[in-house]
Amino acid sequence: MIDGLRGDLPQVFALARRIPNPRFAPASPLWAVLAASGAGLFVSAALVVVLTITARFLGAPLEWVGGVATLGATAAALSVAYTIGGQSAVIVYAGIVLIERLLGLPGLVRFCVAIVSESPVCSPFSYILGLWPEVLGAAVAYWFARVHWMRTTDGSGNPLLEAAGALSLTQGVAAAILGALLLSASAFEAGLLLLVSAVAGGIACGLVLLRRVAEKRQWRSLGIIAIAVVGVWLLVGVPTFMGQVGIGGAIAIGGLNLIGFVSPLVEVGVAALVLYMAAARKVSSNQVA
Repeated sequence: MIDGLRGDLPQVFALARRIPNPRFAPASPLWAVLAASGAGLFVSAALVVVLTITARFLGAPLEWVGGVATLGATAAALSVAYTIGGQSAVIVYAGIVLIERLLGLPGLVRFCVAIVSESPVCSPFSYILGLWPEVLGAAVAYWFARVHWMRTTDGSGNPLLEAAGALSLTQGVAAAILGALLLSASAFEAGLLLLVSAVAGGIACGLVLLRRVAEKRQWRSLGIIAIAVVGVWLLVGVPTFMGQVGIGGAIAIGGLNLIGFVSPLVEVGVAALVLYMAAARKVSSNQVA
């Protein structure tokens, strides 16, 4: 299949060969999975920002942006996992994604049975069809692996990607687990779910920054992660929220719901608090000594 496409589209493949090969340091499967998640976070954020701005400038609809971003994130994550940690890292990462999907099924079933059972989203065929970004992303990742587009370099880790991955992976898994446990979540419980998962993601990010990133680069690395997380929130989360509450205040929102809305800021803030506490503890110990 790849050879056939190469014959049909020689210019595309020639252009692809001119793009510099991304390089990553090899690491154990655990760190490879975190780096893969971090790569997915950055690619998804970049695609969402660029495509959202482009679509709004052209007056085009935005529904397709999320699917394309997911496709790119899946391809990047699986490719990075394979490059850094081999097949074992790919299996672990894919398993985590599958578990998140399975944990989300009870909530979808409850939504379909109790609220809008006639909605097209409740059709098994529609659900399977909705997996197209992941399927195409996996196909692109397989092609990257075949042509060895991503390569390894010297080193023993990818600290920025690992810290970003710790945030996104922990937040996603925590939200999926809590969502499965709170099937009949009220608005208050939903806000609490987002808050707890955001705090967990921020703590994980801060701890990985402390362990894997050199001290002089920890705050800079957190700033880069914050740009990706907050940038998507400003372009997508804030406009969506303002559209829901509207000028007429169509949807009532409480304090905890508002905290859930600003959960990206909570994630970054908690990670910054972890770094600050570590720095304060170090200064205190030096003064005592």
